[in-house]
Amino acid sequence: DLANEVGVTNTYIAQIMLGQAKLTAHSAIALKQALPDLSDSDLDAMQQNFPFRSFDDSILKEPNVYRTYEAVTHYGEAIKRIINEQCGDGIMSAIDFYLDVGTTTGKQGEKRVVITFNGKFLPHIEQTLEDNGAKSPRD
Repeated sequence: DLANEVGVTNTYIAQIMLGQAKLTAHSAIALKQALPDLSDSDLDAMQQNFPFRSFDDSILKEPNVYRTYEAVTHYGEAIKRIINEQCGDGIMSAIDFYLDVGTTTGKQGEKRVVITFNGKFLPHIEQTLEDNGAKSPRD
């Protein structure tokens, strides 16, 4: 598939094609080989333009997106507590982050969706005066 040909995750190539991620020069070569009809101007734009990393709220009405959102919110507190238990006080990065979507087969032979979130853990820090490099606005 296209993601494998370019050497990125399937969600990342989708983001590139939607203008939500920036194409690197290295990946541009592979993308051009995979999609030879892709215009040079589009390829340049994918590398030069800064991505729009937001979303239109109406996307939450799309059933696949809504159900994913529903699953994350339903399991959110449990996910948070497990992250804190296993990693400490902090959060999962959405910048140093990989996302992959695939399928597997269930016990009854049904197709099942597998979504893997792989984000760097970012511990919260103690905000000591000594470590703060900015001058306090209170001074």
